[in-house]
Amino acid sequence: MDVLIRGTRGSIPVASAETQRYGGNTTCIEIITRAGEHILIDAGSGIRALGDDLVSRGSTELSLCFTHAHWDHLLGFTMFAPIFSSTSTINIHAPYNIGRDGIRTVLGGVMDRRYFPVTFDNIPAQLAVHDFTPGDTFQIGSALIETCPTWHPGGNVAYKITADGWTFFFSGDHEWSDDAEAEPVCTMLRTFLKGVDLALVDAQYTDEEYLARQGWGHSTYSAWVQVASDAGIGRLLFSHHDPARTDKDLDVILDHIRLRFHPLPIQLDMAAEGMVISAQDKNIQIEHKILPQVHKDELQGESGFTLLAWINAFTQELTRYNDVGVLLDRILLEGRTITQADAGTVFLVEDDHLTFAFIHNDTLFPGSAANKFAYANTKLPLSNTSIAGFVALNRQTVNIQDMRHLPAGAPFSFNEALDQATGYRTVSTLTVPILGRNNSILGVMQLINSMPDGLPEPFTDSMEARVQLLAAHAGSALERGTMAQELVLRMLEMAAMRDPHETGPHVQRVGSYAAEIYHCWAERHGIDIDELRYTKSQIRLAAMLHDVGKVGISDTILKKPGRLTDDEFAIMQKHCIFGAQIFKTGTSELDRMGQEIALHHHQKWNGRGYTGTDAPPLSGRDIPLPAQITAIADVYDALCSRRCYKEAWSCTEAVKIIKKEAGEHFNPEIVDCFLDVLETLEAIRAKYPDTVDTCQGDID
Repeated sequence: MDVLIRGTRGSIPVASAETQRYGGNTTCIEIITRAGEHILIDAGSGIRALGDDLVSRGSTELSLCFTHAHWDHLLGFTMFAPIFSSTSTINIHAPYNIGRDGIRTVLGGVMDRRYFPVTFDNIPAQLAVHDFTPGDTFQIGSALIETCPTWHPGGNVAYKITADGWTFFFSGDHEWSDDAEAEPVCTMLRTFLKGVDLALVDAQYTDEEYLARQGWGHSTYSAWVQVASDAGIGRLLFSHHDPARTDKDLDVILDHIRLRFHPLPIQLDMAAEGMVISAQDKNIQIEHKILPQVHKDELQGESGFTLLAWINAFTQELTRYNDVGVLLDRILLEGRTITQADAGTVFLVEDDHLTFAFIHNDTLFPGSAANKFAYANTKLPLSNTSIAGFVALNRQTVNIQDMRHLPAGAPFSFNEALDQATGYRTVSTLTVPILGRNNSILGVMQLINSMPDGLPEPFTDSMEARVQLLAAHAGSALERGTMAQELVLRMLEMAAMRDPHETGPHVQRVGSYAAEIYHCWAERHGIDIDELRYTKSQIRLAAMLHDVGKVGISDTILKKPGRLTDDEFAIMQKHCIFGAQIFKTGTSELDRMGQEIALHHHQKWNGRGYTGTDAPPLSGRDIPLPAQITAIADVYDALCSRRCYKEAWSCTEAVKIIKKEAGEHFNPEIVDCFLDVLETLEAIRAKYPDTVDTCQGDID
């Protein structure tokens, strides 16, 4: 059974550049079983394009199930192409009391000649109406259809469809209400949710919005999460998006909900038009087929509109990331995707050098295995002797078909040392400048070996044009990310005036350690790659600020050499509270994560940590995940750094302590992730060495 989402919007259709990714059509769901049954739920505006698709496929027999009679779930019916074909057979299933008088009356009213030229009774298709009582169960071919009433003005019925070994639930419109009249219906629905593998639900409001909209018949995002988790549902999709919400608004809400409920064993996503949901042995797979995400072959011969849609969607995505490293990774990946390049490097201009800032190479180190190379200290002179240097100095693109046959008279040469050392063979390259405001040079992106058919080929002129467009938009994103990172570093410089331990290298290391440990954890948990990148960009900066609350601690304690007394240690613990207070009024995800990390990074897995508050310590998975990760990053760096009472420990000694504390101080799973990325952590330590000698007591 495949489930295709054709409409996700609530109340009224919307159409704008800001609603392309999640879609602007109102509710319509398409279900196709292996046995060939075609089942549709609701006839919102999303059914129009579906109808055209069905006619082109020659589909003539289908079942259309209605949840209720509100306009946003009906308005596409009159534009549904199969109803105007005499070869179509359509079975309509609806509650007997839908719209009070039944579905025939409802659709007949919609198609009254005062509003529409064709009446319901004159539809050419062969129609059969099947009324049922909410709570009934019936069969459509191989699919078992179960129904349950929900709480919504005018009534609504939820559907549970089981076929091909898994169960899909669609709520229609429903409000998780505390009203006494709603309680029996809500209790019934909680029971109905048992045995569901994936649920698509009406979540139109945030908690704050719901305060003024109680009784309107729609739920909050948060109300569904605990209910679905309690029912054992593994995946939850939020739908019925408010027409006022942009794609960016929905991204922010989803990030907040995921962070808030991350301890629960449930995956959360926003439903989007074009999503295809399938399952093999109840292993749910969701494929995104969203128009603006245009890559590879789809870009060949694209129209101006398609190209504009792609770059708009990509630049909107870049606005989510604050971290320079994640930005560079995403920019390089996009450049490689649209050119089908096997490898690539982003260089950043620093003083009179080009620094290797991010490296990809699917042949030598596929996937996250390349992460450690992001922290390499390799540099090139900013001169015309290398292609990257030439591109940076002259601000012009260089497209080379074969690196071993450079243009005659070219000032640059090809250094084959890396190829010789690794056995790799560099053939074609495309190198473009990344420019900031006022034509300033920020860096260079070099793509290597375009391989559409598995062998290196030259980069085409159209590829070159697209990568130049990409680089132009990447420059502004890079400037913004650099600014965000510099603001964090300035904030930490202020803290360093009070605490000599809070040096730039220390916080850079802790932030980078945390980011890479999270990356490993997210890959293990199958976190969507876009969500992985976003959270990684947040946790790097937030973890850098873990000890910023030390600005509130007295110098007599903060700068005391050696160990602290018990009373002094109790005062020192309050740096967690002070740090959290700095983020108290923030509204961004970075603020929220910064507050969590500052307050909880000294919690322990066994419940014997501290926050400096009177509240009892947290333990286990009650500790926010970013704080769990930052805790191990901070302790590892403390062990490997010099203190007045000890020399820096070796990596081997520090790892022994971390492993020993698994299950006591640290989450054992996070320790495993730490060990998996240890080589990358050592590259980070080499990239950010201490430049001054710090000497103070260790508060851990």
